[in-house]
Amino acid sequence: MRVLVTGAGDYLGRRLLEALHRGLPPGSSILGLDRAPQPPLGGVSLRAVDPFDAHELAETIAAFDPTIVFHLAALASVAQSSETPSYAWRAELLGTLNLAEAVAKTRAALVFLSSTVVYGEAFREQARPDETVTPRPDTISGRTKNACEYILRDVLANAGVKHLVLRPSNYIGAGQSETFVVASFAGQIARIERGLVPPSLEVGDLSAGRDFVDVADVTAACLRVIGQIDDLPNGGIFNVGSGVVTPVAEILEMFRGMTGARFTLRVSPDRVRAAGVRSEGCDSTAFATATGWTPAIPLSRSLSTILSEARAQLG
Repeated sequence: MRVLVTGAGDYLGRRLLEALHRGLPPGSSILGLDRAPQPPLGGVSLRAVDPFDAHELAETIAAFDPTIVFHLAALASVAQSSETPSYAWRAELLGTLNLAEAVAKTRAALVFLSSTVVYGEAFREQARPDETVTPRPDTISGRTKNACEYILRDVLANAGVKHLVLRPSNYIGAGQSETFVVASFAGQIARIERGLVPPSLEVGDLSAGRDFVDVADVTAACLRVIGQIDDLPNGGIFNVGSGVVTPVAEILEMFRGMTGARFTLRVSPDRVRAAGVRSEGCDSTAFATATGWTPAIPLSRSLSTILSEARAQLG
């Protein structure tokens, strides 16, 4: 088994490489690609490759000769894409097109880690859409990921290369950037506990609901795909999430129960999305039926781990 992962320096990419090292059969080869050099990772080869350099990317992939490619290279957050729209479009579309053309010349299958953000406006009508719901993306992140799904379908189908699309919901875990709401709460609480900042927690729309799934469950889904790639439909699209929409306010209350610190709340305008408050979840029944995968880590355990890590980071 030879597995290649793009976006090796991103949060999910690094966790997937670690999971592959633990979960693949002995003798497997793993290569992680990123636009910037990455810290060493035991059992994994890492290489800095510019995704805009089609020739270098194609040479690297041809030399490695992967069995399966996981395409994760992307701007991870909605906010990050919104702040740099031109770069978001170039990075997502050109990088994905170059990758698709390179993989089209190999025997590899490709799995694209898209996102449930592609559903966009559809969330207003259905909080937990399944894959039959037509995406109506209303953010740059959603639009670019949806466009990449089309790029891969057109380029790889024409080349006869198998590909799948996974749409994870809001994955969370220890070490995630505080750009994301759960990590932000944990980091702020840890600093309040230490007396490093005033006892006031910055929040956004607490009434918004999200489908939170542990990053380890998402990497487990990827491993499940490797084991069953031959049985999954070419061009198949699958949601990957907990299936439960949890209000952000409930996340905050769960954190309150894990700390003795007392704090007030302050709504920060830059934490409020322009799209407005709504619930965003997904129905993962199709993926569970096709692969037998189900999320194994309870939300409470994920939050406890994230808060413990935030405390440890303070020394």
